[in-house]
Amino acid sequence: MAEHQFKFTKQERLCSETRITEIFQSGESFMSYPLRVVFLVSKAEDATQVKVLMSVPKKKLKHAVDRNRVKRLLRESYRLNKQLLWDLATELGFSLEIAFIWIPSEVLDFAKVEKKMKDAMAKFEKVLTE
Repeated sequence: MAEHQFKFTKQERLCSETRITEIFQSGESFMSYPLRVVFLVSKAEDATQVKVLMSVPKKKLKHAVDRNRVKRLLRESYRLNKQLLWDLATELGFSLEIAFIWIPSEVLDFAKVEKKMKDAMAKFEKVLTE
Protein backbone atom coordinates (compact mmCIF):
# COMPACT_ATOMS: atom_id res chain seq x y z
CA MET A 1 0.00 0.00 0.00
CA ALA A 2 1.29 3.40 -0.89
CA GLU A 3 1.53 6.07 1.79
CA HIS A 4 -1.00 8.33 0.06
CA GLN A 5 -3.71 5.71 0.57
CA PHE A 6 -3.61 6.29 4.31
CA LYS A 7 -4.83 9.88 4.06
CA PHE A 8 -8.37 10.94 4.94
CA THR A 9 -9.06 13.89 2.65
CA LYS A 10 -11.90 16.40 2.46
CA GLN A 11 -13.25 14.62 -0.64
CA GLU A 12 -13.74 11.45 1.42
CA ARG A 13 -15.89 13.20 4.02
CA LEU A 14 -19.64 13.25 3.66
CA CYS A 15 -20.73 16.87 4.13
CA SER A 16 -23.80 17.37 1.94
CA GLU A 17 -26.91 17.76 4.07
CA THR A 18 -29.15 16.40 1.30
CA ARG A 19 -26.98 13.28 0.86
CA ILE A 20 -26.90 12.70 4.63
CA THR A 21 -30.71 12.96 4.78
CA GLU A 22 -31.00 10.55 1.86
CA ILE A 23 -28.72 8.02 3.56
CA PHE A 24 -30.81 7.99 6.71
CA GLN A 25 -34.12 7.86 4.81
CA SER A 26 -33.40 5.27 2.14
CA GLY A 27 -30.15 3.60 3.21
CA GLU A 28 -29.60 0.20 4.77
CA SER A 29 -28.04 -0.36 8.17
CA PHE A 30 -26.53 -2.97 10.46
CA MET A 31 -25.08 -3.06 13.95
CA SER A 32 -21.52 -3.91 14.78
CA TYR A 33 -21.26 -2.85 18.42
CA PRO A 34 -20.11 -0.18 19.32
CA LEU A 35 -21.07 1.13 15.88
CA ARG A 36 -24.27 1.40 13.91
CA VAL A 37 -23.43 1.55 10.22
CA VAL A 38 -25.88 3.19 7.81
CA PHE A 39 -24.96 3.09 4.13
CA LEU A 40 -26.21 3.84 0.66
CA VAL A 41 -24.87 2.17 -2.47
CA SER A 42 -25.08 3.93 -5.84
CA LYS A 43 -23.38 3.99 -9.23
CA ALA A 44 -19.86 5.44 -9.26
CA GLU A 45 -20.29 9.08 -10.35
CA ASP A 46 -17.03 10.77 -9.44
CA ALA A 47 -13.48 9.84 -8.56
CA THR A 48 -14.18 9.45 -4.85
CA GLN A 49 -16.01 6.19 -4.42
CA VAL A 50 -16.37 6.09 -0.64
CA LYS A 51 -17.61 8.99 1.50
CA VAL A 52 -17.82 8.73 5.27
CA LEU A 53 -19.60 10.48 8.14
CA MET A 54 -18.67 9.95 11.81
CA SER A 55 -21.37 10.75 14.36
CA VAL A 56 -21.31 10.68 18.15
CA PRO A 57 -24.68 11.65 19.65
CA LYS A 58 -24.76 14.19 22.46
CA LYS A 59 -27.36 11.97 24.13
CA LYS A 60 -24.71 9.25 24.57
CA LEU A 61 -21.67 11.37 25.49
CA LYS A 62 -22.55 14.64 27.20
CA HIS A 63 -19.12 16.25 27.19
CA ALA A 64 -17.75 17.67 23.94
CA VAL A 65 -14.27 16.49 24.91
CA ASP A 66 -15.48 12.88 24.94
CA ARG A 67 -17.41 13.24 21.67
CA ASN A 68 -14.40 14.77 19.93
CA ARG A 69 -12.11 12.05 21.30
CA VAL A 70 -14.38 9.29 19.98
CA LYS A 71 -14.65 10.99 16.58
CA ARG A 72 -10.85 11.21 16.41
CA LEU A 73 -10.56 7.52 17.29
CA LEU A 74 -13.16 6.57 14.68
CA ARG A 75 -11.51 8.66 11.96
CA GLU A 76 -8.09 7.20 12.71
CA SER A 77 -9.29 3.59 12.79
CA TYR A 78 -11.20 4.15 9.53
CA ARG A 79 -8.18 5.84 7.90
CA LEU A 80 -5.93 2.88 8.71
CA ASN A 81 -8.42 0.25 7.50
CA LYS A 82 -10.32 1.90 4.65
CA GLN A 83 -8.47 0.11 1.86
CA LEU A 84 -10.82 -2.89 2.07
CA LEU A 85 -13.84 -0.72 1.26
CA TRP A 86 -12.04 1.17 -1.50
CA ASP A 87 -10.94 -2.08 -3.15
CA LEU A 88 -14.45 -3.50 -2.92
CA ALA A 89 -16.07 -0.35 -4.36
CA THR A 90 -13.54 -0.25 -7.22
CA GLU A 91 -13.97 -3.94 -7.96
CA LEU A 92 -17.78 -3.81 -8.02
CA GLY A 93 -17.91 -0.39 -9.70
CA PHE A 94 -20.11 1.54 -7.31
CA SER A 95 -20.00 4.45 -4.93
CA LEU A 96 -20.59 4.16 -1.16
CA GLU A 97 -21.81 6.71 1.36
CA ILE A 98 -21.41 5.49 4.92
CA ALA A 99 -22.36 6.87 8.33
CA PHE A 100 -20.69 5.41 11.42
CA ILE A 101 -22.77 6.18 14.53
CA TRP A 102 -21.35 5.63 18.03
CA ILE A 103 -23.64 3.60 20.34
CA PRO A 104 -22.10 3.21 23.85
CA SER A 105 -22.09 5.83 26.59
CA GLU A 106 -18.37 5.56 27.29
CA VAL A 107 -15.09 6.20 25.51
CA LEU A 108 -13.18 3.07 24.52
CA ASP A 109 -9.44 2.86 23.97
CA PHE A 110 -7.97 2.91 20.47
CA ALA A 111 -7.18 -0.82 20.30
CA LYS A 112 -10.82 -1.72 20.95
CA VAL A 113 -12.14 0.91 18.54
CA GLU A 114 -9.81 -0.29 15.78
CA LYS A 115 -10.75 -3.94 16.35
CA LYS A 116 -14.44 -3.06 16.20
CA MET A 117 -13.91 -0.96 13.05
CA LYS A 118 -12.23 -3.96 11.41
CA ASP A 119 -15.18 -6.13 12.46
CA ALA A 120 -17.60 -3.57 11.00
CA MET A 121 -15.64 -3.47 7.72
CA ALA A 122 -15.68 -7.28 7.48
CA LYS A 123 -19.41 -7.34 8.17
CA PHE A 124 -19.89 -4.55 5.63
CA GLU A 125 -18.02 -6.57 3.01
CA LYS A 126 -20.22 -9.57 3.73
CA VAL A 127 -23.41 -7.48 3.42
CA LEU A 128 -22.30 -5.97 0.10
CA THR A 129 -21.24 -9.21 -1.55
CA GLU A 130 -24.45 -11.09 -0.75
